Amino acid sequence: MMTEHTPENLKETQVQIATPFLPHIISLIIMVIFDQLAWERKFGLQFFLLVLMILLALFIMARVEKKHIPWRSYLLLAPILLGATMTIFQKASSTTFFNIVLTLLGLILLAIALRNGQWLGYRIREVAMGILLLIESMIVDPIKILIENKRTQKKPPAGEKNRTWRRIRPFFIGLVIAIPLLLIFGALLASADLIFREQLSSFFDLFKIENLAELLFRTFYIITLGYFMTGAYVHTLVRSAKEKDITPDKPLVQPFLGHVEAFIVLGLVNLLFLSFIIIQFRYFFAGQANISIEGFTYAEYARRGFFELIIVAVLSLGVFYLMSAFTKRSTRATRRTFSALGILLMLQVGCMLVSAFQRLSLYEAAYGFTTLRAMTYIFMIWLGVLIIAVALMEVFNQFKRLALVLLIIFFGFTLTLNLFNLDRFITQRNIAHAQAGNPLDASYLVHNLSVDSVPALFEAEQASETSPELKEALTAILACKLTLRDHSGREGSWPEWHFSESTADRLFEQHRGRLENYPLSLKSESSIYEEGGQRFEDTYQYYYFEVGGEEIYCMPVD
Repeated sequence: MMTEHTPENLKETQVQIATPFLPHIISLIIMVIFDQLAWERKFGLQFFLLVLMILLALFIMARVEKKHIPWRSYLLLAPILLGATMTIFQKASSTTFFNIVLTLLGLILLAIALRNGQWLGYRIREVAMGILLLIESMIVDPIKILIENKRTQKKPPAGEKNRTWRRIRPFFIGLVIAIPLLLIFGALLASADLIFREQLSSFFDLFKIENLAELLFRTFYIITLGYFMTGAYVHTLVRSAKEKDITPDKPLVQPFLGHVEAFIVLGLVNLLFLSFIIIQFRYFFAGQANISIEGFTYAEYARRGFFELIIVAVLSLGVFYLMSAFTKRSTRATRRTFSALGILLMLQVGCMLVSAFQRLSLYEAAYGFTTLRAMTYIFMIWLGVLIIAVALMEVFNQFKRLALVLLIIFFGFTLTLNLFNLDRFITQRNIAHAQAGNPLDASYLVHNLSVDSVPALFEAEQASETSPELKEALTAILACKLTLRDHSGREGSWPEWHFSESTADRLFEQHRGRLENYPLSLKSESSIYEEGGQRFEDTYQYYYFEVGGEEIYCMPVD
């Protein structure tokens, strides 16, 4: 749908808004608040609060500027708020990363399509071009809106300057009167309350000469990020109103590859994949005996090539998409043949994913779960969904929906990570793996998983069906985790609050008495070195515990 160049639309492209200083002021306020919440603090509520401030400010400015927002744009609040909210409830770094990425993707789409509401129909080219224009706006528009506003201002009539001063004077006089009173009352309150005095002193410590470098750096990044945020707001409020011509679906690059060449490429790749699948069915899927004939153990064969299969699947999707975009298909017969070869390719890629999934299952059965293995399980499931979607898009000639499909797939992947609670899931599966008679990777449970794993550790330790040996190992793991937690100094301010941290604190406090009395072993190791012709001896002490005869490092002694 083409947009008519009405005077109103022309005005929008001039980046004029009724309150040009408002985005600057709001962006700086947001960045100052975020700096106070996040500087030298542990990750907690800060990202969630930042996103809420950004959204609240955006919708307030849209109302002030009387900008209409289509209902379709409000749908983007779902991925934005899901990602931001789950950063409070999931502590695993991998899940937190994907939550943040999902939130940022939602905010970017909101910025480039808030007022036209066309994001559901965007192709990859519209998304890419929208991001480039957004970056341009973040650099140029904060200055441009001030320049264009000044150009459109009428010359002030006689006496206007005096009238402006009369408006400003009350604020100036109020500040002159208030500042001495604040100093007096502040000094008295500081004398009356030691905690208030410490907080006040820490504020004024920022302005000491030894803190000058820190103050300058914080001021610099607040102003810089505030400037870019202003440009993003201006783009969202003004430039996102311009509708994009997304129909009819004209290709960005005209097809240039002949159908014969495409058929040869797809046909040969299909033959290669078919030979691989035949071998897989003959050996891998047929069981351990057939693999042993070729000189491999079942575990060795399963470990080989797992990630290569995932890469092949991803590359196959990319190759098919490019072939579909660049191949000329002028007749009905060529279109059907190409689609048949493409669907066959997707089916064979699906078979290879099944092989990769089975290999990963053998990994897990032999060695237990890790973060990478658990995430790969979930990734393969959603990669399979993408393969089905690609096949359907080819059948119905809807590859223009690829950008939307990818967003939905990523949303589903991130939602699944949150629903699984990755570290809790890994802990439960590894404990079940040990309960079945396999070795327990205690070191991984201690050092590689976040506090999301703590409730699952306590549940298993308290469960009646847990064997005495495993229960002893879990108690040692929890005692070590409590020692590490106490050593790290967990107490923090309210911006650092996190649901998982709070839950772990509550559980550790309930069981502190018995865990503190658990006898972690102490070990000393010495090393001798020479320096300047003299011999020195360093002694290193650390706590550890044993699981199945294996020494598990806990933490160093202060």
